[in-house]
Amino acid sequence: MLGNVPPPTNGAASLNLPPIRRREVALAAVLALALGVGTPATAAPPNSTLAGSSVAGPEPALAGVPHRITLVNGDRVTLTPTSGGVTTDVRGPAGQPVGAQVVTYGKDTYVYPDSISRYLASGLLDQRLFNVTQLIEDGYDDAHRDRLPLILSYTDATARAKTTPTGATRVRDLPSVQGAAVEADRHQADRFWSFLTGAASGAPAAKQSHAGPVRFAGGVTKVWLDGKVRAALADTTAQIGAPQVWAGGNTGAGVPVAVLDTGVDAEHPDLAGQVTEARSFVPGEEVTDRNGHGTHVASTIAGTGAASDGRERGVAPGVELHVGKVLSDAGEGQDSWIVSGMEWAAREAKARVISMSLGGAPSDGTDLLSRSVNQLSAETGALFTIAAGNSGPDMQTVGAPGSADAALTVGAVDGLDRLAVFSSRGPRRGDNAMKPDITAPGVDVLAARSQYAPEGAGPYQTMSGTSMATPHVAGAAALLAAAHPQWTGQQLKDALMSTSKVTRQYDAYRGGAGRVDVAVSATVFATGVDFTALHWPYEPGQQTEHEVTYTNTGDASVTLDLTVEAPTAPAGLFTLTADRVTVPAHGTSSVTVHANLDRMADEDSYAYAMVVGAGPAGTPRLHTLVGLDKKGQRVGLTVTTKDRDGTGLAGQVLLKDITRDVVPQLYEVDESGRLDLQVRPGTYSILMHAEVPGVHGAHSVGRAVLVAPEIVVGDDDRTVTLDAGTLRQVTAVTPQRTSLAGLGVHYFRSYPDRYRLSDSYLLDPRYDSLWATPTGEPVEQGSFTLGIRWSLIQPPLTVQGKGGEYDDLRMQSGSGTGREGRHELDAVFVAGTTPADVAKARVGGKVVVVRHTDTATALAQADAAAAAGAALMIVVNDGYGRLDAWTDVPDPETPLPVASLGRDQGEELIKRIRRGDVRLTVEAHATPAYLYDLVDRHSGAVPENLTYRPRSGDLARVEVSFRNPAPGVGTWTRSDVSPDEPTTALNALPVPFPAQGERTDWLSAEDGNEWIEMANLTPLVLASEPVSYPAGRRTEQSWFAPVARPRVPQRSVLSGTPVLVGTELSTYGLPSWGDADPRHHGMTWGAEVAQTTSVHQGEDLIASAPGGGIGASVEPGRPVRLVVEAAQDGVSPYSTRTVTEWGVEFPDADPESVRQLPLIQLDYGVQTDPAGRAGRNSRLTVSASHLERAWHAGAIRTVEVELSYDDGRTWRRATGLRAEHGGWRLDLAAPKSARFASLRVTARDAVGNAVTQTVVRAFGLR
Repeated sequence: MLGNVPPPTNGAASLNLPPIRRREVALAAVLALALGVGTPATAAPPNSTLAGSSVAGPEPALAGVPHRITLVNGDRVTLTPTSGGVTTDVRGPAGQPVGAQVVTYGKDTYVYPDSISRYLASGLLDQRLFNVTQLIEDGYDDAHRDRLPLILSYTDATARAKTTPTGATRVRDLPSVQGAAVEADRHQADRFWSFLTGAASGAPAAKQSHAGPVRFAGGVTKVWLDGKVRAALADTTAQIGAPQVWAGGNTGAGVPVAVLDTGVDAEHPDLAGQVTEARSFVPGEEVTDRNGHGTHVASTIAGTGAASDGRERGVAPGVELHVGKVLSDAGEGQDSWIVSGMEWAAREAKARVISMSLGGAPSDGTDLLSRSVNQLSAETGALFTIAAGNSGPDMQTVGAPGSADAALTVGAVDGLDRLAVFSSRGPRRGDNAMKPDITAPGVDVLAARSQYAPEGAGPYQTMSGTSMATPHVAGAAALLAAAHPQWTGQQLKDALMSTSKVTRQYDAYRGGAGRVDVAVSATVFATGVDFTALHWPYEPGQQTEHEVTYTNTGDASVTLDLTVEAPTAPAGLFTLTADRVTVPAHGTSSVTVHANLDRMADEDSYAYAMVVGAGPAGTPRLHTLVGLDKKGQRVGLTVTTKDRDGTGLAGQVLLKDITRDVVPQLYEVDESGRLDLQVRPGTYSILMHAEVPGVHGAHSVGRAVLVAPEIVVGDDDRTVTLDAGTLRQVTAVTPQRTSLAGLGVHYFRSYPDRYRLSDSYLLDPRYDSLWATPTGEPVEQGSFTLGIRWSLIQPPLTVQGKGGEYDDLRMQSGSGTGREGRHELDAVFVAGTTPADVAKARVGGKVVVVRHTDTATALAQADAAAAAGAALMIVVNDGYGRLDAWTDVPDPETPLPVASLGRDQGEELIKRIRRGDVRLTVEAHATPAYLYDLVDRHSGAVPENLTYRPRSGDLARVEVSFRNPAPGVGTWTRSDVSPDEPTTALNALPVPFPAQGERTDWLSAEDGNEWIEMANLTPLVLASEPVSYPAGRRTEQSWFAPVARPRVPQRSVLSGTPVLVGTELSTYGLPSWGDADPRHHGMTWGAEVAQTTSVHQGEDLIASAPGGGIGASVEPGRPVRLVVEAAQDGVSPYSTRTVTEWGVEFPDADPESVRQLPLIQLDYGVQTDPAGRAGRNSRLTVSASHLERAWHAGAIRTVEVELSYDDGRTWRRATGLRAEHGGWRLDLAAPKSARFASLRVTARDAVGNAVTQTVVRAFGLR
């Protein structure tokens, strides 16, 4: 396990969350519901800055437009970039709301839907499947892949041969890991998941059962993401001693060596005739290297130097080279391609050395690729030389598969044997094992350049990275293998490590045993490394023993004088049983190293020593690394969970050591209600999510949050009880009647100078209530907040009978709205469940009531009821909780309003109808006239009273006006940004709004609280900057009013402000459709809309790209023009075409700073009617301004306005333009025949920056 918490000893399964990345903690504003490994990575980017400041905001992969990811279970996650991070939206396969836990730390957001939590905690699912941030970065979102690449592990070969789940296509078998690569059709992901879990689609909801272990069907033991892998000479070959070996006649002749990379340019002069065999494992690509990485690596091993008169030879030019293309021309690969390549290289090509200059995320060595390395090494005796990665200088950054035990893992040094700053460091994550194993030259390495490479020129090019170091070691291993044909891969590894050049300027956890030094002339070798992990408790005087073995291949015995070097270890920790050993000819001798554990601290610690053996003059000094990982004191922490009836309560427990930077651990607690852990003494935070009875009868279900934010664990065992008997219901009482659209709970815990924990739970609509446990006294260490977020709207539908209102009613997503207002209707119950039964019943103008069934979809029933003239359909759930009947229907839509009732109230309604009590009062509202967005935060402790009862004066009142030119209905969402933790949780259906209409919103108005608002009228989405509203005051707000045009707000949500870093200009998602409010900006993603962004200097076009994102290298001293052209057809009658040309002065470049371009922003004001038309003599105002942080900006000096009334065919300069209140105004004098007004506005500032913006049909005229 990662972190400091061992696996539970009973009653629970655990989930290890990934380690915190030590750079940034990103905002994850969670709007919710309407809710591998492997990289040619290991080559460092040329001229890259490996340490320094970063630009705030979302990662580049998340930039711009929203990204949708269909998860392995069929749930859909949408991530939308914001000014500080992302908002997260989660839905089921049919668009229905689902419950999900969102955990954010570092830059990553993980989304864990309720339906997968037990499988994940039980180790049946690869956690990477739910890292939505990384999935997008790797191009695994829906926009880039309609099939999700997976690897399935099986119990045995028979199950592997027989089972391919429904909805998946088998791609290849992977016998070394008892697995198969498959691709799951994202449109059938729910069927794929149903096959694995045995769950029937559309089955009635049941209580969550935690009895017994979960397992997959068909002999599937685990589902892995088929993750992404990316790619990480004369002087350098001399540096490692290769020329001396060549001089003795050894060039590695006859040794089969495999290179698994981006392919090879077999026509390169240095590689002509060198490639014995080549095969591509990349679908749709030949083995030809169009990236350049693989050719560079291959020639470092086997290049003849023909293009340089033999000067730039590889380390072992005589080898038989086998090339497997496992990385695409883009330098990326999937885990399954890598495994297939490894199996081919080891089993078919029978390579003795396999070079892999690729790698992925840091690992503890249990990942799929590392397992394959270990299996194939043991099976075939091959030696895998694998790059450590380019994630230095941070510790514990060695990537997979270099983290495999059997791998010879390679770091990088420069020509002076100084460790490269980018080279990944150890120890290995999880158990502190010693990695990397060895280093080699990897800085500015000159080797062959593929003629098909996109960069460079000539036969050679220079690259840096652990990718470049790895083939040096592979070549050295090949030379050693040629000298010792019978040696195994482990013997080759030991020999290379024990004879390397010791680099004492950095320790073994950074540079392993030292820099490789070709040692084929040596006749004595030693064990390369010996590592032991130890666990508390310890006996006084306890020692460990480590055997170091020396092997003599010579004809005479050799005597070695032995010493221990342990400069960073406690004094006296390591001792030898002998200070001299004689190794017989063609034999072995061993010596034992003792480690006295009393010398190490009781806290978690690790240490190493180097055992040095010095022989006769002229023989290499041998050295062996001996490592220890000593875990400190552990005490028992028992968490008991009790339901309201005293029985065990099942659920998920999240445990965080708040005083240490260790990752939180998620555990599954079964119905025994007991979780036993061994933990370090310290202060812990415990959060439990569980299912409890709801408030609408025996079949209703609620969600509970049981918290213990501060548990101090000392030297003695401790028991903590989480008791559902103390739960208090979380409620909000509003001045007006409301219906719940969404409910979320956010848990925040931090400690000074430590990484904070943010856990947001998005309630599934099946729950009718939320509960939490009071905590008593405030926390004493760090900070703690429990936040509740409600979205409450005017009820879209109410149904009342003689027995009162049916308040467990839920409108179904995708159904119609019916007639507006209040109506008296008769109800009829249809006992049959098929559409034919519904069609036969006399339901015209009535409320038809049916039971939910597995034999027919609710959509089919609704279509039949609509055809028969029904006014409303109510579906009564036959399971537990509330029902969204569309869960088994993709993209449902019916004109009939459909609602569901929980089982208890629904059966009561059926009884009344059967007794003849059929009259119901129905009130419907297609779009709400008011809503409440409320937040109640409890800091320090959770109080006894969890009812939030705001008065109107406590809230901000916002009068919202929607002024779209055309009628229709859109969807609205609003997320809150917390003042103490910028992460929010909201489980809400997007609220419908009228494209032309009004609404009154009431909002919580805590100090520092901000809101991000989005209005979606497909294909146009408008978003606000983060805004705040004062309590007790009325604010007016307008959406979609003219003039629509490109506008970058001060704090962008959907877009990125253009910036300069040195001479590099870049932006993403430049928004082209802002409305009249300067705080709004808009984007579109439809075929009806086109946008092009281009960069110019003088008459030169530097770069051009479709959409709003672009990057370009620009020259200092020459003005830059950034041009955005946008057009739309049929989306709106206005702003049919816009051209915005920003001119920016660029006097100098500063590579050390990020400069926001001084783009002058233009804002317009004109009074229009709901259809977007202004009077012919209306007043037009124009404002020009810079963004607050703009670089090299001057005061606005001039503004010119031109008008056109013939769609831009002719223009005339506006007269009567005058400055007023910081802007400019003029009065229109439009011709009577004109239907539209077009604008062309130019503004300039005092230092020469300018903008000219043309808007064709800016607004209509009446």
